[in-house]
Parts: sequence; C-alpha cells; structure tokens
Amino acid sequence: MSQNVIAEYELIGRRADGAEFPVHVRICKPVQSVHMAPAWACSVTVEPLWASPFDIYGEGSFQALCLGAKHAVQLLCTFIEQEGELLHPDGGHFDSSVFGFSLLPRKGNEA
Repeated sequence: MSQNVIAEYELIGRRADGAEFPVHVRICKPVQSVHMAPAWACSVTVEPLWASPFDIYGEGSFQALCLGAKHAVQLLCTFIEQEGELLHPDGGHFDSSVFGFSLLPRKGNEA
C-alpha cells in the first residue's frame, strides 16, 4: 500500500482513561476497480481506529478520492463522539470543520 499513498495525516488519540496512541490516516491513489467495473476504488486506512484498510468506490477517480477522504474524517469524528480525543502532534485539538466536508450529524447536534 505504501507505494500508492498520496496523502497522510498524523494525530495523537487519547482515550477517556487518558491513554494516548498514534493515529495514522493514509489515502491511496484511486485505481480502477477490478471488483466493481467501471467504478474506481480509493483505499484508506485510519489506524488503529479501523482494523484494516477499506476501499471507497466512486464513479471516477476524483469522486472515489473525495469520498475516501470524507469517510476517513468521519471515522475520526466518530472516535471523538465515543468519548475520545484527537490532538495534533503540537498538542492542538483536531477540528474536522477545516476539511470542508458536510459530515453526518454529530451526537446532540441533529437537525
């Protein structure tokens, strides 16, 4: 997977009990899918929050890339909603709004 990584993002996760661990987000170059032709697949990892890499599919490479990035950010937000905390390596708090995605409603903020 590393030879196809086109974007990476590093954070520090902190569980409710205070335990900290590294969080690695990696997004790979979209490729034409062999399983869902003519779709494109974008492989994404959010370790260790998601157990294994996953593929996000789109009608084209751009859509697959955008959906993959959005899904990765949504997983990060889900960790926060489940009483976790995400920090940048410099100690600043992670803010998903800087990515510009409309995410699924967050707990307590449903429209």
